[in-house]
Parts: sequence; C-alpha cells; structure tokens
Amino acid sequence: MKRLCLILAMIGCAGPAVAEAPPKKLENISQAAVQSAFQVLRSEYIRNGELTYEELNRAALQGLLQRLHLGAELIDKEGAKLPVLPTGVLSEMLTDEIAYLRPLSYAENEIPALEKALADYHARKVPHLILDLRTPAAPGEFRIAASLLDLFMPRGQMLFRLKQVAKEDSELFISNREPTWPGNLVVLADEETNNLGETIAAVLKQSGRAIIMGSQTRGASVRYETVPLDDRWLLRFAHAEMLLSDGTSLFGNGLKPDFQVMLPVAVKRQIFAIPDGVTSVRDMIFDRARPRYNEAALVARKNPELELYIRQSQSNQTDDATEPPKDTVLQRAVDMINARGHLHAFKMQWSASQSGGKPTVRKAEPATEP
Repeated sequence: MKRLCLILAMIGCAGPAVAEAPPKKLENISQAAVQSAFQVLRSEYIRNGELTYEELNRAALQGLLQRLHLGAELIDKEGAKLPVLPTGVLSEMLTDEIAYLRPLSYAENEIPALEKALADYHARKVPHLILDLRTPAAPGEFRIAASLLDLFMPRGQMLFRLKQVAKEDSELFISNREPTWPGNLVVLADEETNNLGETIAAVLKQSGRAIIMGSQTRGASVRYETVPLDDRWLLRFAHAEMLLSDGTSLFGNGLKPDFQVMLPVAVKRQIFAIPDGVTSVRDMIFDRARPRYNEAALVARKNPELELYIRQSQSNQTDDATEPPKDTVLQRAVDMINARGHLHAFKMQWSASQSGGKPTVRKAEPATEP
C-alpha cells in the first residue's frame, strides 16, 4: 500500500494541474525509476522531514484526480457552491422565420415548457429553430436528456446507452413518441455545455437532425455519482459512460462542432446574465442603428454625428459605450440560416443561348427541407 501511495504521489508532484486540459501522464517512466526517485527524495531532499506518509497520501489523491481529470473531483461542502440557476425556458422569435429556445437549467419541469413552445412554433409553420445548449448547468440525469431528445427524434430510434462499470448490460434509451419538432434545427454548444447538453447535441448530429455550431465540448458525457468522504468532503466520480448508438464515446474527447465559432466564456456569461437595458435576445445579435446626419437631421438643424463626436471628446458615456455585448455564436447561426434562405430563393441558370453567355437569375420558392 505504501508503495502505491509513493507511486501516485510522484504523479501528484509532477506539476500543477492544467485547468483547460488534462496534465501529461508519466507513461514512459518505469516503476524502478519511480521507486528510485522516491528513495532519493525521502533521503536527500532538503526538507525530507515534510514527506510524511500523510502528506504522501494527500499527494497521491491529488495526482490521481489530476490524471482522471473529468472523471473525478473533490467537492467541498463548506466551500463555494455552484450558483443556483433559474429554471424555465427562454423562448423568442429572432426573425419571422427563426425561433430560439434555451433551457435554463435542464430541470425536468422544463420539458413541458419546451414541448409547448416547439408545438406552437410548428403550428405557426416556423421553418427554423436554434436550440441553445450552452447553459453552464451542473451534471444532470440522462433520463432528462432522453425526454428532451424525444421532442426531436422519430419514434423507435435508439438514442444512446449508458454502460456502467462491472456490468455487461447497458441501459438503453429509445425514443417512444413522434417528434414535436420535425423542422430545421441548429444547435449551439461550447465548453460549458453539461453532460446532458453534450448528449443531446451528439445524438442530433449523429442522426443528421441538426447542425452544431460553437466550440468543442469538454467530453464529460458520463453519469456521475457522489459519495461522502467525511463531514466536509464529497467525491464525485464517473460511474457510467454514455455511448452513442454506434458505440462512440465522447468522454475525454468532447463533441466537435460542424461550424466552429469562438466566444469567450466570460462574455457569454455576461450575455446570459441579461445585462441592464436588455429586454430581448435580439438585442444580443442585432446592432442598434447609429444616428446619422440625414435629411431629417438637416430639417431639425441637428447633426447627431457631430454631437456624438463632442460627447466622446468630453469622455462622456455614449450610446456605443452602453451597447450590450454581442453573442457572436448566435449571430453566425442566424446569418447562416438567412444566407441559406437567400441562396435557395434564387436559381442560377447558365444558358448561353438564352442570355448570350451570361447567367440569369430566376426567383424560386425558399426551401424548407434540411
């Protein structure tokens, strides 16, 4: 047991943990080299008296958690807790043809609200939907992910399965109803998307039901179990792994988006916090019209551009300074959908006999199929 602790402690002493990526593992060092390193440190390190077995045990646990990365973590019950997210669904029409939905916490009571919003959009024949899964929620139960996928996937299709350690059988999740939303779908995801959001995005992408935009997810698509260690500390660890229908695992790898659009996490959190003066998601994607010197200003004998310049020169707050931050990921999703609609609304005809070698453009009906 002491030998195991010494080996793991060597891992913990190898260097500080990297926040964004798992640390490099000492795979190429032999057991003999590990034992020799500890013998030298225990006997010749300038403060070898500090290398007690209690300290080595702590270092062993620290090193093991660093190696497991997303697989396990210590939770301090007395320390900082995750903020309690509001429950509900943020639902809005961004344009006449694009609807937007974002679950605020992946709570079970959000499923009826999502279903109601989707049914309403479908009844109104809204052609496009953006599903935002970037909410930084705590890990959740996979039955909620399956219930959310039921709103988009056809009946009888295998969604995913959970493989638990030391068990041969997997827990299967199969869609059991007809989809509420059969239309075009764009899903937004990033590194803060939790295990449920990762699963939903991965299943929709694999089945060809959605286009994924944003940044690569963390790869924490596992079922976590939490056990108490003492009066203060809890251990949360991966207890079952989510596998797609073809056996693909996202754990440790994450989901790569179809279209990568980067947005700093701090900016996204500021946007999700609903800044002052913002009453609509539209404020986060559409720019305000800047006052210009035009005929109306000429009649009113005013020059808004000159007035803005004077305010800026006096270091006063301007309209530009109060402009809310822009959600570039959502902006690109809206731009892509609009561009697709414009391109499908026209049909290019290259006919030299009809136009003397020049292309002609014929108006066509916008396409609604993915």
